[in-house]
Formats: sequence, C-alpha cells, structure tokens
Amino acid sequence: MFAKILFPTDFSAYANTVFSCLPDLKKVGLHTVVLLHVIRESGVPMPEETRRADVKRVEWSAKEELNIAQMALQGQGIHVVTCVEYGSPVEQILRVAEEECVSLILMGAQGKTLSEELLVGSVTYEVARRASIPVLIQKAQTVREMGHIECQAVCEQIFTRVLHPTDFSDCANAAFQLIKRLKNAGTKEVVLLHVQDERVMRQRSAEQLADFDREDTERLEKLYRALRLFGFEARFMLRHGHPVAETLKAADEVNPSLIVLGSRGRSAFREMLSGSTFENIMRLSHHPVLTTKCVQCQ
Repeated sequence: MFAKILFPTDFSAYANTVFSCLPDLKKVGLHTVVLLHVIRESGVPMPEETRRADVKRVEWSAKEELNIAQMALQGQGIHVVTCVEYGSPVEQILRVAEEECVSLILMGAQGKTLSEELLVGSVTYEVARRASIPVLIQKAQTVREMGHIECQAVCEQIFTRVLHPTDFSDCANAAFQLIKRLKNAGTKEVVLLHVQDERVMRQRSAEQLADFDREDTERLEKLYRALRLFGFEARFMLRHGHPVAETLKAADEVNPSLIVLGSRGRSAFREMLSGSTFENIMRLSHHPVLTTKCVQCQ
C-alpha cells in the first residue's frame, strides 16, 4: 500500500522520534524510505568564500546524519535512498516526492526550533495541502526540561482505530476509499463523523434542520454499511457546532489512533475539510493525521 515513503528530516529530537516509527509502517507494505534533508540558503549576508565553506560544512554534517539513519533502517530490512537538497523545503519535498514516485510522505509536526520550522507550521501543512499523494503527519508529546527535549511518539498500532470526519464530498470520499485500503494495515474500527456547521445551520428553520439531519444520517448509515461489508467495526456520529471544535471533541472521546481527512469540502460547508478548518484540525489534534486529496480538488 505504502511501499515507498518519503521522510523529510531536520534531525531534531522531534524528527528523530517520528523517524523511529518508520519500521512500524512495514505492516502497510513499506520496503523503501527516501530520507531527505533540505538546506535553506542563509539570509545573512556573508563573503562568497565563507558562504561556500559554510554550505559544505552543513552538507557534510547532513550527509553524516543521513548515513547513520540509513544504517539504522537497513538493519530493519528497509531499503534507503538519501537526498540532500537546497532551497525551499516545501518545493523540494514536493519535487522529490514526485521524482521518486513515493506513495506516502511522512512528516513530523514540529521542527528544530520555533524559528527554524522545517517540519512545523507552514511547511508541514503546506505540503499536506499541495501534495498529490497521502501525507501522514505524526504527532509526538514533547517534554522540555533544563533545555533538553524529549519526545514520545504515538506510533504503535497507528492504524487500529480511525476517526473519519466527512462532508460527503468527492474528496471526503477519496479519504473514505483510502480507509478501506487500511484493512490490511490492521484497522479494526472506523468512527464516521459529520458536523452540521452552526454558522450555516443557524440560518435554517427547524424543519430544514430536521431535513438536513435526516439526509446526513442516511448518508452516514450508507458509509457505515459499506464499512461493515469490508469487515470493519464501525459507528457514526452526527454533531452540531463548529467543525473544528466538534471534531477535536469527538477525537478526545473516541481516542483514535489516526484521523483520516480529505483535503477539500463542498459548498458553504467546505471549511469542514479545507482551508483554516482543515489546517486547524491537523495543527490542534493530538492524534496522527493522514490526509489525501482527490483529483477534482487539485
């Protein structure tokens, strides 16, 4: 399923913790990992000779780090390709993913520092929005004590219990089809969630609200039956409120091992799975997030 995975790293404690989860992905068919480090050009003016020496030093250090990581993965029976690139992290990650024909991009949700954000904030979420392949955003608990950072990843049995927020759009359906493929990865239970956006629904009459609830319950039941036919344990939830808040609340209740999102939505409700709501669910969730995009939404 995910035979070849791209893992961009900045060698931070957080990235190294996410890296330790890679062998667990062998259960979804992993046999090759592309390890990528992107070197950004310094914005500090310096003499050309000094700049070249600095770049060579950084490149040498990165290659040494990648070699160590490569040996660790090879010891797990995983084939490894290493890359050091220069420029914009987002552009280089997307370019390498395409050129290497990877089936998944694995990224951490935090980088080296709050100011050097290779794998945090705009980079991770821009990759998730723009990538034409699934992106798995791994989460880890970070503990800082006396300037020392320790991270604990949530990677054991990551595919066991899936929460799937849906707005029934084509792109949400792409995420649903991806979930069905996770059966062989060990997914046992899927919880379907649809949130009626209170910002839209407050303009509707009670009769209209009842009609929307009835229609969307029928849609959830159809997805539920499809999952049961595939052998999943399944249930569904219909909520009213703000999509981000209700999704995060449901995640706290369900405690999923993974949240699977489509990256676009439909009509006035498109913020359920796109734009700021899509990004905020990825940012604020304590659980790993797997995103996918359908062709129509690119």
